[in-house]
Amino acid sequence: MPRPEIASQRWRVASFILVPLFALVALMAWGLSSPVGSSADDDFHLASIWCGQGENDSGCEPGTKADERVVARDLVVDSVCFAFNPDASASCQGADFGVNPDDTVQSPRGNHTGLYPPVFYFTMSLFAGDNIENSVLLMKLANSLLFVGLVAALFWLLPLHRRQTLVWSLLITLVPLGMFIIPSTNPSSWAVLSAGTLLLAVLGFMESSGRRRVGLGVVALIATVLGAGARADAAIYSGFAVALALLLTYRRGGQWMIAALGPIALLIVAVVFFFAAGQGGAISGGLASETEPPIDSPVVLAMANLINIPGLWAGAFGATGLGWLDTVMPSSVWFAGIAVFAGAVLIGLGFRVARKGIAISIVALALVVIPTVLLVQSNSIVGANVQPRYILPLIVMLGALVLLQSAETRIRVTPAQKWIIVGAISMANALALHTNIRRYVTGADVASVDLDSGVEWWWDITISPMGVWVAGSLAFAAIVVIVSMRRWNSSATVAPPTDAKVLL
Repeated sequence: MPRPEIASQRWRVASFILVPLFALVALMAWGLSSPVGSSADDDFHLASIWCGQGENDSGCEPGTKADERVVARDLVVDSVCFAFNPDASASCQGADFGVNPDDTVQSPRGNHTGLYPPVFYFTMSLFAGDNIENSVLLMKLANSLLFVGLVAALFWLLPLHRRQTLVWSLLITLVPLGMFIIPSTNPSSWAVLSAGTLLLAVLGFMESSGRRRVGLGVVALIATVLGAGARADAAIYSGFAVALALLLTYRRGGQWMIAALGPIALLIVAVVFFFAAGQGGAISGGLASETEPPIDSPVVLAMANLINIPGLWAGAFGATGLGWLDTVMPSSVWFAGIAVFAGAVLIGLGFRVARKGIAISIVALALVVIPTVLLVQSNSIVGANVQPRYILPLIVMLGALVLLQSAETRIRVTPAQKWIIVGAISMANALALHTNIRRYVTGADVASVDLDSGVEWWWDITISPMGVWVAGSLAFAAIVVIVSMRRWNSSATVAPPTDAKVLL
């Protein structure tokens, strides 16, 4: 029998390997759970990807108008045949979907006038080919690998007492919307990844030295470029993350100022990306709306939005449908997600960290002000135009802030609390994944636990819908169990937990 300390060391090494592997399985299960065109505005994003390297003879030819391109019909028409009709399966795309690049249409849908930053579309275009389904699967895999790789690198580089915050802030905020959007062809994938890594990367950078600082600086730079290079609002959130990290680590003296030059450079990068994208105009002009304003008075409209803003937050946990907002989640999903997040907030607020309360207040205020202003400018009310995925990066950052702790403290919960959290998050993910697969395999009008029954659409792969659901659900649950069982030793001087408490 190995000694306890040796067994513990082996378990830690195994967890370092198993958690990233399970994370990739869980994310790709979500990627396989929905077809080409399943994320919101995917007709726009798919055309933008195939035109990500400019006009070419391989899928993006010039149109008769400056803001239009000739692309495969499947990208902008057939790919979204099921949108807004939850009872329609993805079989409506047709048996020969995605393999006929010569069937083209001229369309204004796409990033042809620089509305979005170009980095996401250019990168994804490297995987674009004549077979649309295979290309999209590669893109989903690439974004899943990118997320797992960057988070794993950040975990290894962070000071020990920051690692727990990184892992748990993601687990309590990504189900179900984040899990759906990360392995997708939507630029919000990178916005979420950036929000989940940049704040802690800069925080670790300011607290470290030597090679660790260099590594964290590289991670922070990558996270900034990914976020700001995907969406203009993500560029704002990147600036938020950097500024908050500087606020939390501020110290008087030249040493802090010298160290802060790196994060300040990241701020400049985010600002450049923001002003280079046409999306930035939405802040002053609002989003385009096809409906008349529901309330004539801007003041009354603002008040109506203010009292309904929590509904937008709840959407990130599943209260709003996924995809084209037409995949309705069971209420158990969003109830469990909100309950766990609220519990984490209550636990996290008990940790005293310098200026933590100020940082939390800033993000909480942003979660109210940014969507409210955008809704009023757009003559809209909560539920129209502004989607939960727009503010999910802020919620991810808020999760990290509330769980911030000092090197002398660790998160402690009772065994009952721990297993309730583990069960709630795992159940929410499994239910959400099953619902999402069902919606596209047969349509939401079919009610059956067996996802392999009556299949109308599925990828051309050997694993079945039920197999994907089982693998994804178990992989995610395994992550939560492993993370909850790990002893997060932040300092050798910290006293071991009492018998009545366990580490989360």
